[in-house]
Amino acid sequence: MAIAITLKEYLDKNNTHYDFIKHRTTVTALDSSRAAHLPAKQVSKAVILESDNGDYLMASLPANSRLSLTEVNNITGQHYKLVSEEKLLELFPDCTVGAIPAMGNPYHMKMLVDDSLLAAEDVYIESGDHQNLLKFEHHDYANLVAKMSHGNIRGANLGAPRIWERTGRDWSI
Repeated sequence: MAIAITLKEYLDKNNTHYDFIKHRTTVTALDSSRAAHLPAKQVSKAVILESDNGDYLMASLPANSRLSLTEVNNITGQHYKLVSEEKLLELFPDCTVGAIPAMGNPYHMKMLVDDSLLAAEDVYIESGDHQNLLKFEHHDYANLVAKMSHGNIRGANLGAPRIWERTGRDWSI
């Protein structure tokens, strides 16, 4: 597939430049960052949430972080929960399960972006399959998410936090 049709049409319509980063087949955004030899803090993953009143929200945060639902709820003033995999298939029909691009606009979905991604030199997102990432330079990514809400929505780092605590090193970078 290389890139989801909905995402490609949106990026083309907005004249947005991006590069493909091909990698071995992976299951998660964190695995994709490792396979492509990229800093996990610059690879964005999408977490899809649903509010109590049925509104959807795409939370975009670094691949090496857990989502803090508490922070999401504090920022939005609503109560969100994770969306089921069945619902993801319905919301993202042109994407492989687990490879949702962290870009809400093409799918007419509100988005909440972690502040750390807005400060990154380059940002990488899933393309809609498990073998490609899309690379955006800072200014292109910033333009795409300029009107989106943002905040610090990261929880704990993924991986082996005890090792990080003992050594003072973040092994996912």
